[in-house]
Amino acid sequence: MCFGKPKAPAIVYQGPSEQDIADQRQILGDYTATSEKNTLAFQNTINEQIATAQSSTDKLLKEMSAQSGAGVDNIVNDTPYAITTEDNVTPEDAQTTAKISKKKKKPSTLKISAGGLSASTGTGVNYGV
Repeated sequence: MCFGKPKAPAIVYQGPSEQDIADQRQILGDYTATSEKNTLAFQNTINEQIATAQSSTDKLLKEMSAQSGAGVDNIVNDTPYAITTEDNVTPEDAQTTAKISKKKKKPSTLKISAGGLSASTGTGVNYGV
């Protein structure tokens, strides 16, 4: 029971239209432009904050230098915990740590003799007289 030759189905593309693709490209272009504009504004704001901080730091250092008379270098070097590095340290001069050993305990001198106690009533009880 053959009814003739089978026919191939017709393939029709039904994706987004050219107008939809153009609209999506326009949206992406607008987003990119807005993002670049916001990034540039943020960078400018950060650069202004850095410049302001640097100028206030310079001003503070000048004031400290004028007040101390010796300059900022001496303030930094005269601190109680100044950090220094030395190139000519020999291994003998190096500070090392050793394992902490346990303290030796002295033997106990307290000895209780059970034979010295009398086994009678009231033993070990202190009564005020």
